[in-house]
Amino acid sequence: MTTLALVESPVQLLHVIEWCHATGSADRTSVSVLAPRDATSRRQLRTMLGYAGEEGIGTRWHDPRQGAGGLLRTIASLRPSIAAADRLVVGDPFSGLLQLLLPAYRGRGLVVVDDGTATMEFASRVIDGRPLARWDAPPGLVARLRRPVAARARRILTPAPGAPVTLFTVMPANRAAGLAIHPNRYDWLRRRFGRPQVLPGTDIIGTSLVESGVVDAAAYLDQMAALATGSAGRYYAHRREDDDKLRRIAARTGLQVVRPDVPLEIELRRGPVAERVIGFPSSVGYTLPVVLASVGTTVRLITVKPSWLQPGIAAGAQEFLTTIVANQVSAARMPAARR
Repeated sequence: MTTLALVESPVQLLHVIEWCHATGSADRTSVSVLAPRDATSRRQLRTMLGYAGEEGIGTRWHDPRQGAGGLLRTIASLRPSIAAADRLVVGDPFSGLLQLLLPAYRGRGLVVVDDGTATMEFASRVIDGRPLARWDAPPGLVARLRRPVAARARRILTPAPGAPVTLFTVMPANRAAGLAIHPNRYDWLRRRFGRPQVLPGTDIIGTSLVESGVVDAAAYLDQMAALATGSAGRYYAHRREDDDKLRRIAARTGLQVVRPDVPLEIELRRGPVAERVIGFPSSVGYTLPVVLASVGTTVRLITVKPSWLQPGIAAGAQEFLTTIVANQVSAARMPAARR
């Protein structure tokens, strides 16, 4: 069975490697990277291609976001490969680009690999029959134009008799009829990088909630300063964080700002890592407890207060962010063997 994986971010490629390791599919899998624009993501993806090569996974690089010509070339190049694949592995079912490519698929084996907290929203929308649109997508003309495409993507990614869908994830996800859940244990990562050195202090995990317009910049900076009090740790920047914002965080907190050249899960597993890791609500609340299991590091997410949110944020934003923290707390209480 030939498998084609479509990924748009470094962490999606990490999870494809993990899926290949867990299923023994590396030698029958090829990955097409739909490269993003930002330099940090592209640099991390180039590094991840090396790890994929170590595992015998074939890769191809596409630049769909280099103008209209890049998009058309990518679609024309990928449609035959997608149509010929026995199985399709996708990283972000909410991606507009992916949703444009999905109708070309003619196989009967779809796999969605973990793409952060959106994984929980994906499972819920499949169950409820709602279009695959992001919870924080701003309303307007673009959202209305994309609605039919998102609805079609949801139908394609909904399990049906003879057309199963597998969710490969570390996240808690609601089960739907025909939706198989395959837990991601990060076995490849932990085997590949061994046990990290653990240092005293606190590391803080950055987020792009400010850049995406969800959290107020001043409130975020105040919270970082409060978390950093008495700590000599590091601030691990999210790949989408603004350089000016990072300079202000460094000046205000005294933390060493680090821009990793790999996904955070790899960066912290290869170490060193602090004995405490703190972050805003995000996927790291689920991934890092598994990645750092039994190494002596605790991971905690803080609760986002309504006063930190930007005016006009959708009513569901606070609920979604709160749910992430609540679920992460529950997951942290689970025995390590079940993670």
